[in-house]
Amino acid sequence: MGARENLNKLYERFLRNESKPEDIRRLMELFGTADDQTLQDLVRKQLDDPSAIAPHSTENNERYDRIFNNLKQQIEPARRARTLWVKISAAASVVLLLGTGSYYFFRGPVPHPVIAENKIHNDVKPGGNKAYLILSNGQSIALAGQHSGLIGKDAGNSILKTADGQIKYVNRHNNHNNNESALNTLRTPVGGFYKVVLADGTKVWLNAASQLRYPADFRNLKQRKIELTGEAYFEVAKDPAHPFIVQTDDQQISVLGTHFNVNAYHDDGGSKTTLLEGSIRAAGKNAQAIIKPGQQVISSSTGRLNIDQVDTELAVAWKNDQFMFESQPVRSLMKTVARWYDVEVIYGADVPDVRFNGAISKFENISAVLKILESTGKIHFEVSGRKVYVTK
Repeated sequence: MGARENLNKLYERFLRNESKPEDIRRLMELFGTADDQTLQDLVRKQLDDPSAIAPHSTENNERYDRIFNNLKQQIEPARRARTLWVKISAAASVVLLLGTGSYYFFRGPVPHPVIAENKIHNDVKPGGNKAYLILSNGQSIALAGQHSGLIGKDAGNSILKTADGQIKYVNRHNNHNNNESALNTLRTPVGGFYKVVLADGTKVWLNAASQLRYPADFRNLKQRKIELTGEAYFEVAKDPAHPFIVQTDDQQISVLGTHFNVNAYHDDGGSKTTLLEGSIRAAGKNAQAIIKPGQQVISSSTGRLNIDQVDTELAVAWKNDQFMFESQPVRSLMKTVARWYDVEVIYGADVPDVRFNGAISKFENISAVLKILESTGKIHFEVSGRKVYVTK
């Protein structure tokens, strides 16, 4: 039997959950030596399969291209071990992606299969599109309960809730005399998420348990300055005459028009700003730096700035409706899970420092996320009410 035919058969057996340990070992070897075209054909076969839950469509075609092109960028000759598992993710994850809207992959050694005990007494649903908008006069608006249309007015602007569940500021008067005291606050609770289009056209995605404070209108202001606690992704409207400034507890980011992510949760250490497009100037208490696309700047406890090359996809996965993690410790990962599912995480004694690699849709129930984490066989979870117990 030829190597390609053997790969096809082993792959199909794997997708049916019928693989024996020796089958998986052989499949690993074949994925590591298969050429790109063979892997593309495997993925394409799943997308074109009329018996699949989501049959061939233009959307699937685009999804295939996005998956494969993204994975190709990560395949580097100098990183042989990672290459193998990136290749496996290209072929093995697609059925899950089509069938449930979620997927996961591993970039480290594949664990032995583990059948997790059923300890989910009450499953927890994911967070959703909810936030509170506080106007400059102190009025608080619960956005989740608002119908689309006009929901408020402030500083010469109409505030609209759109049909797709975001809020947008629209100018009503061109001669409004603005002042910096007309500040609005957008606040997401634990388990919340929201998108806002500011008065200058800047788009902001606000993650769970976060707060954005900003002028209701930017006209007649020399700079567009906003304050952030928590995490947000920005697509800043270009305006060279008026710099856009994001202020966190320990970092100030200045831009003219660009795309970037800021993680400034108080319990995550220093602020982390990741640049996807354009350029930014970051300032800490004792340092300044110009950041380029693909870089992340982290504020240290001493006020210095540390700059690293990073995978930007990991930094913005939350904005793209995913949990995505790479060599992430369990305690750090569970902070993210707790914010999104509004749960309390309780650790038992001697919980190992397990690190995880994978991705899954944010819109799965918590049981689906924990099942993937349990597949290492080194850590276990029990959900009772809104508490998650972590044990060895």
